[in-house]
Amino acid sequence: MISHLITGGCSFSTGDDTNGWPGHLTQFLQQRNPNLTTSHCGKNSAGQEYIQKRIMSRLCELIDQGVDPKEMLVVVMWSGTSRKSWFIDNPTMMERMVNGWPNFNGGMTDQFLNLTNNSIDDPGTFTTNNGSEFRYNRNGGWYLTVNGSDCQLEFVQQHYLLDKEVNGVGKTHSSLENIIFLQNFCKLYNIKMVSQFFMNHVYTDIHRHKDHEIMKYLYNQLDQTAIIKQGMFEYLHRALDIEEDDAVLLTHDERKYRQNKYNLNYFAQDGFHPADQGNKVWCDDVLIPFINEQV
Repeated sequence: MISHLITGGCSFSTGDDTNGWPGHLTQFLQQRNPNLTTSHCGKNSAGQEYIQKRIMSRLCELIDQGVDPKEMLVVVMWSGTSRKSWFIDNPTMMERMVNGWPNFNGGMTDQFLNLTNNSIDDPGTFTTNNGSEFRYNRNGGWYLTVNGSDCQLEFVQQHYLLDKEVNGVGKTHSSLENIIFLQNFCKLYNIKMVSQFFMNHVYTDIHRHKDHEIMKYLYNQLDQTAIIKQGMFEYLHRALDIEEDDAVLLTHDERKYRQNKYNLNYFAQDGFHPADQGNKVWCDDVLIPFINEQV
C-alpha cells in the first residue's frame, strides 16, 4: 500500500492535495488509503536539477523520520531540457542580477530559493518589466532560469552558447543525468517511482542523443517501464483537433480560442499551463491507468 506520495516538477506540477495533477492523483490514492500523506515539491521554472534535488532531499527527510521507503510513491513530471539552476550567495552577483530583472519582460519566479522549503528567509522584492512582483532571498539560494533570457550576465549567456543546437547533447546529458540520479536513488531504497514529461521534447531529446558517448551509459540505465513518454502539453491538444507536432506552434491566444470553440477548459487563462479540466483528463486518461498497471 502507498502511504506517502511525493510529487515534483515545474509550473505544470505546482499543485497540492486538491489542485493540479498532484491533487487529482492524491484524491485517487486516498480512495485506496484514506491515511495517505503527501509531499508536493513542484516549483515554477524548475529544471531537472532543482526538481531532482528537492525530491531527493525530501525523501531523505522522510526516511530519517521513519517512513517506510517501500510504501512511498514518487511521481515526477520532468521539465524542459535546457532549464538550468545555480546556487548563488555572492552578494555582488546577486545585486547585479536583481538590478537587471526589472528590464526583463517574460515568465519569472521567486529567486535564490531554499531547497527544502518554500520560505524566503530574508526577503527582498523586484518587479519585472511587465509589472509582476517577485521575492528573492537576500541570503542567497537557487537561481532558476528557463532559457537564460532573464539574465544577461556572462556566466548565464555562455552556458546557453555551449551546445551547437537548442537542447543539444550537453543540455540533454545534464537533463538525463538528474533523471537517472533520482531513479537510481529510488531503486536503492526500493521506492516506487513514475516519470512523466511536461512536453514531448524532453524525452525526444533524450532518445535523439541516446547513442552519443556521454549519453549512452545513462540511457542504458533508464527504466523504460517506469516512464510515460507522452508529453502532457501535446496530449491535451488532441481534444482541440490539433496535431501534436503543431501544438507548440499555436500562440497562447490561438490556444484559448480553440478551447473556447470546443467549450473546454484544458488550459489556463495564460493559454499555456493546464487548467483543472486538463489536469483531470491527464490523470484519468494517462497517469492513473499507468500507475494502476505499473505500481
